Amino acid sequence: MIRVRRRGTTQSTPLLAFAAALVLGLIVPASAGAQTIAQTQAEIAQLSSQLSQQEKTSEITANEYDADQSELATLNVSIVRLQAKEVTKHAAITVTSQKMVTSIVRAYVDGAADAQILSLFNQNITSSDARKVYEDQVIGNLTQLKDTYVREKRSLDSTIAEVAAQRARAQHQGMVVKALLAQNVRNENATRATLQVVTAKLKTEIIAYEIKVGVAAAKAKNTAGEEAAVAAASAVGGQSAANEVIDAIQAALPTLIYGTPAGSAQGLAALAAAKTQVGVPYVWGGETPGAGFDCSGLVQWAWAKAGFAIPRTTETQWAQLRHIPLTKLQPGDLLFYYNLDGDDQVDHVVMYAGSGPWGTSTIIAAAHTGTNVSLAPIFTFGLIGAARP
Repeated sequence: MIRVRRRGTTQSTPLLAFAAALVLGLIVPASAGAQTIAQTQAEIAQLSSQLSQQEKTSEITANEYDADQSELATLNVSIVRLQAKEVTKHAAITVTSQKMVTSIVRAYVDGAADAQILSLFNQNITSSDARKVYEDQVIGNLTQLKDTYVREKRSLDSTIAEVAAQRARAQHQGMVVKALLAQNVRNENATRATLQVVTAKLKTEIIAYEIKVGVAAAKAKNTAGEEAAVAAASAVGGQSAANEVIDAIQAALPTLIYGTPAGSAQGLAALAAAKTQVGVPYVWGGETPGAGFDCSGLVQWAWAKAGFAIPRTTETQWAQLRHIPLTKLQPGDLLFYYNLDGDDQVDHVVMYAGSGPWGTSTIIAAAHTGTNVSLAPIFTFGLIGAARP
């Protein structure tokens, strides 16, 4: 059956690198199935590249849209400022014009010219010259002020018109870029959906392939091949995929467990010691008789009572003890289980009893938190093999 390496003794393979090795033929032999996987992987690579480019384009477009919105906000502020300036100037010009008109009326109609105006007519010049000076000094100032106002008003209107045009262009560009961004997002979603479908296809193909490989390895009694098949399936599909391979391997073997009540003196002694702890609660990390045991602590203590020192943890026990066929079980032998708690390791061990309430299918174990050491029937979910100290 499947052998699983002891934790820490080998470097773990990253999932993507492992999957790449599979599809490139480093692990999967050349065949029609392997070719299909390779083709699917190539499609995934192409879709991933396409998605990456689309995401980059969307990011650029989003930045452009943000810049357009920022420009539009700046233009709006400028328009408000210029309009306020226009109002202020218009009010100032109105006040000045009214003052000038009042001064002219008083000078020409009422004869109430101020000192500056009178001094113009007292100069030693002709009346026409005086009037010209007056017109230049007073009426001319008003005309100049009016001309200045007109120029400023035209300039202001031109600026406001230009700002409004820029705002219109920015709004239009913003709408164009926003539409482009929305289209980019739709393209991304479509590519991502296709990628998910193709990836699921790849995963399904690899798992199906590894099931075939694992079953063939089990029939050939190639435990390393079984282990590789389980690991390869787990790399792309997690524990559920690994369990599919394990279940297929177990289902393919016509005789899983045929134990015998006969056994070695040491195995019977270890079993007898374990039975004295029936009723003791499960305690994680526990290894104290009468107080609490976890699964590996119980079997280590029991075999120590029989005179054999074995490793403390389940994974080191499986890695270092002698493996035996499930068809050759004897009382005191240990059954090991793979990844029952989702850690991709050998993580549970029970002791084969060989006789009891379930006949030759009876075991004794410290199962999990909330239970006590007890006799129980053999279960095969996650079972990867047996070992004997």
